[in-house]
Amino acid sequence: MDGPVGPVDVPVLRQLRDLILGEEPLSESVTFDDPVNPTELVVGFSTGYQSSGRMEITWWESGAYRFHYTETGGIDFRFDRHPKDDAPEAHFHPPPNAGVAVSSVLAGATHPQVVARAVLSQWRAAIVDAETVELLNEG
Repeated sequence: MDGPVGPVDVPVLRQLRDLILGEEPLSESVTFDDPVNPTELVVGFSTGYQSSGRMEITWWESGAYRFHYTETGGIDFRFDRHPKDDAPEAHFHPPPNAGVAVSSVLAGATHPQVVARAVLSQWRAAIVDAETVELLNEG
């Protein structure tokens, strides 16, 4: 399926699914939005900042990506990489509502597994360990 930056890279989504299943002990579920024609990987967490959360991951063949985390309690943030007129190509939409875009600590990372590990590490360090969203985009 084509998105705003080209077709979704389904083999990369499968690699990320396998990586998260094998390496992220806090994930409760790791599923595709559509098992036949997936456009995103959905990771569920029972642990979060204010409540349980989920991360929706899309990776495009162009190398663009989106890691969008949200909780039922209202926390919302995203790590993105795609062309954007008013922000760097790799950018971060901070909580609470992901409304603005700022430079991302992941600006130099382009390999899918490196980006996924970094995003999950940032999430775990800020949300789970330190319990402060201010650390999400810290290097």
